[in-house]
Amino acid sequence: MRKLFSQQLQEGFALERLRVIAELLEPGQPAADIGADHALLSIYLLEQEIAPWVIATELGNGPYQRLYQAVNDSPYADRIEVRQGDGLQPLKPGEVYNVIIAGMGGETIAQILSYDWEKAGSFTCFVFQPMSRPGFLRKVLAHQGWEIRDERLVWQNRRFFAMIKVVPGNIPYRLTPLETEAGPILLRQDDPLVQAYRQWLQKKYQRLRKSLLGSKTSPNNELLAETEEKLRELEVYLR
Repeated sequence: MRKLFSQQLQEGFALERLRVIAELLEPGQPAADIGADHALLSIYLLEQEIAPWVIATELGNGPYQRLYQAVNDSPYADRIEVRQGDGLQPLKPGEVYNVIIAGMGGETIAQILSYDWEKAGSFTCFVFQPMSRPGFLRKVLAHQGWEIRDERLVWQNRRFFAMIKVVPGNIPYRLTPLETEAGPILLRQDDPLVQAYRQWLQKKYQRLRKSLLGSKTSPNNELLAETEEKLRELEVYLR
C-alpha cells in the first residue's frame, strides 16, 4: 500500500492536497470521488479511516480502466466501488454524504453541478479543488445559493490551490469581485500562507492596473474600475 501510494504521488497530486481535502470532509461518512484518476484520494480516505467506503468514478474508457486496475491493486478493493460515467450521473440521489470533485477547472465543476441541481442538492457536503477559475465556480455557487462553509489553501509547484467546502442551499447571495476571486473565507483567515496569498493578489492587481493605465489603446474602463475596487477592498485585509 505504502509503495503504491508513494509511487502515484509522482503523478502530481501532492499529499498535502489530499490531507487538506480530507480534513474538510465530514468524517465517518461515505464519499464519492468524482474523476478519481488513480484512486489516490479514495485510497487515502480509507487508509486514514475518514470514510467507511467510497465510490470512485471516471468518464473515459482509458481512465476508467486505469482507475479500476489501481483499485484492484490496492488493499481496499472491497470498499471502493468503481463506476463509469459523467460527473454525478453514476451516483444515485443521496447515495453518499460527501462528494469530492478535485483536479478539474472551475468551469467544468460548475457544469457538472448545473447538469442537475436537484440531484446535486441531494448530497450533504461537497469539497471542490478547482485547478483554474475558482472565481467562476464561486460566482455560480453564490447565484445558486450554495453556502461556502470553509476554504483552505495549499502552495504547490509555485502556485496556490484553493479547497472549497460547500453545502447545498437555495438562497442566492452576493459576493464582491474580490471575494469571488480570492475566496470570502480565505480573505478573513489569519494564517501566514493566506497572508502571502493576499500579498500575491495585491501585486497581481497592481501589475494589472499599471498595464491598463499604460495601454496605448483605450483602457478597459470596466476592468480598471473593478481592479481598483479589488485593491481598495484588499487593503482592509492586509492591515
